[in-house]
Amino acid sequence: MVRPPVADNICIRCKGARLLCGKKQCPILMKHSVLKSNIPDSYKSVKKGKEVFGASPPAVFVGHQGYPKVNIGPMLPLGHYSELKNTKFLDTPENWFGKPIEEIVGYRSGMIRSNFRVGVKYQENVEETMERVSRPARKLLESTQELTMASNSVDTEAKFKRVWFKMQYDNHSQPQGPSGQAKEIKVIDNVKVERVVDKVVYDTDLKASEAVFGYLYDSNDISLSSMQRLFSSGLLGEKKNRKLVPTRWTITAVDDIIGKGIREQIMHYPEIDKYFTYYGEYLDNKFLILLMPGRWSFEMNECWNAQSIWNRAIPGVNQQREVKPVIMTDWEPEGGMKGYADNVTGAYYAARKEVEEFLFHRRRQARAIVFREVAGGYVVPLGVWVIRETVKNTLSQGLKGENVQIHQTLPSALNSLNKVFQIPKKYWTKSSKLLKYIRRQSRLDKWL
Repeated sequence: MVRPPVADNICIRCKGARLLCGKKQCPILMKHSVLKSNIPDSYKSVKKGKEVFGASPPAVFVGHQGYPKVNIGPMLPLGHYSELKNTKFLDTPENWFGKPIEEIVGYRSGMIRSNFRVGVKYQENVEETMERVSRPARKLLESTQELTMASNSVDTEAKFKRVWFKMQYDNHSQPQGPSGQAKEIKVIDNVKVERVVDKVVYDTDLKASEAVFGYLYDSNDISLSSMQRLFSSGLLGEKKNRKLVPTRWTITAVDDIIGKGIREQIMHYPEIDKYFTYYGEYLDNKFLILLMPGRWSFEMNECWNAQSIWNRAIPGVNQQREVKPVIMTDWEPEGGMKGYADNVTGAYYAARKEVEEFLFHRRRQARAIVFREVAGGYVVPLGVWVIRETVKNTLSQGLKGENVQIHQTLPSALNSLNKVFQIPKKYWTKSSKLLKYIRRQSRLDKWL
């Protein structure tokens, strides 16, 4: 077999998300979805026409394939999880930090997605959609959106036409377990809705970004996962603009909205006066976070080393030869980023949000660089929540003085790269755009 004429680093750039190789499905993720399915045989008793009943966390997933017509539906627990009244832990990655991969995959394999297909502009396409499905799409969608608003686990019943038993992994969202084509969805339980959720859902003159940052983010009762569900299910924004948004896009959109909102505030705070490095590690993801004096700017550098999933699995590459590390970089100056972080993608926005929140709570601003090295222990992608929660934990531990070092100069701070990473410092500094930008600048205080 002749290897397709694609660049050696194409898998690292794509990470199974954009299918840059031209294939319809990522062969690496397909391989690992088979190896890491972890779906108990007892779950496979769900046959065609079988009803599934259980307390949804609540959880809703919106796919992206076939956009602008997508699969959407609530996720219901299986097996022993279906006997629990409170299943929130199955869909709250905010609380997963520190858990092993096997436990997280177990959570996700313990839920089944009930899918039905609908146009993203569902308010305009209901007539067409109803002609294409055996049950009214409007009724299925209303049940799904009702569940999306819930603050509690909600008893839900679904009847399936067909079920598929395999795990799906995504570099942006959490792993997904079995899925099925739903012909009926019923919300059995009473749905409890927080007042602020009721406000933003029924205010059809409120923009989605204002609903997220101006209301939901300011509420201590609303989790990040809840914001993502509301956004994804087409329940936020002005009436004429409301539409379903694939879950993987929603995660990045919410991180970006919150991040931009915080940035506007930290730009008014005083700058830090020393160099700080914070080190953290989780699931073989190693992070070094560098904070420097200066106006707010941000960069993320990411490298998957030779033992990691995207490097190890590239077909046709001689694993014995020495290959220079490929470091993906995205950055933004003081004025913010124009466009999308195409290289690091969703991980960029997840990390940036946590760094901004850290500075906001300290009432400071700084230049920030996040360095991430991924090794072989991260055997399957679990979603950008891994980046978000690890950066958050790393910085919070730094406040306790556990994993932070203070430096008087930038060269001293950069020497920390050689102490914590396999990839030598010279590759990281060569890849960094923000470091080059800083070296080109002359600060006013240089002349004072």
